[in-house]
Amino acid sequence: MSDKIAGLLTLRPTEGPGDVNYHASIDPTFTIGPKVHGGTMQMLVARAALHAYDELVGSDESMPSAADLVPVAIASDYLAAPDPSDVDLAVTLRKRGRTVTLLTVDLAQNGRLMVSSSVTLARPDSGTPHHSAPSVLDDLPVDPKPDGISIDGSPVGEVMHLGGALDLVLDPTSFPVARGETGEPVVRGWTRPKNTEPDVDFAVLVCDISPPVVMNLALFGWAPTVQLTTYVRRHPAPGWLRFAASSTEVGPGMFEEDHLVVDSTGTVVAQSRQLALIPQRQS
Repeated sequence: MSDKIAGLLTLRPTEGPGDVNYHASIDPTFTIGPKVHGGTMQMLVARAALHAYDELVGSDESMPSAADLVPVAIASDYLAAPDPSDVDLAVTLRKRGRTVTLLTVDLAQNGRLMVSSSVTLARPDSGTPHHSAPSVLDDLPVDPKPDGISIDGSPVGEVMHLGGALDLVLDPTSFPVARGETGEPVVRGWTRPKNTEPDVDFAVLVCDISPPVVMNLALFGWAPTVQLTTYVRRHPAPGWLRFAASSTEVGPGMFEEDHLVVDSTGTVVAQSRQLALIPQRQS
């Protein structure tokens, strides 16, 4: 993983209310506007769960090793938006099992609970799927198009600050707002960590990587996440990850946003669904 991401996932043991407790620092790179990016928090929460698993059950030879597990499901309720600074994570073991283990992780800042999550650990899928349906990513090339919109040096990059940790290129055909036009609430693109290959941690982050799809409907501004659930299906192959974010129902107050993430082989790596608030129009 990139140096920025590796530094973020450095967890320091501390005292706290959980079975295992950690302290971490979030760099300003991992922000949207002034607040921490939601997918970044899920990545940190998942890493804390895996670290705690090693401490809580790693000595039990009847249980799988943490190295064999991934966070196959992460469900997070966003209660407040933290600043890029120090955070505390309290991890509690809820169920241990040879097939799945469930932990809860509370992320707090300055004593205030910010994100409450459940993390399910299990072995990832491998091998050939029984069924794969066509997807909106099937016609997207493995590598970014020459006319792709890189966040580096773009107006998007002025708000989404993750360019210091990853490369992100948007498909221009699915981001008409860049041309001053509107279109369907679907955004596609390519991403990879800086100077390294994608891994499971990065796949979790990518499940919240797209600009809000409602931008294509000329709805601009902060779209706060209420709840985000991410599924990790398997380890990604080397190369660019392709993602598509879409919405079926954009309501007057809320919208759902689904992410589909495939690797360079076209295999589904991760999926997510979030419920978010419609940006408030500025008067």
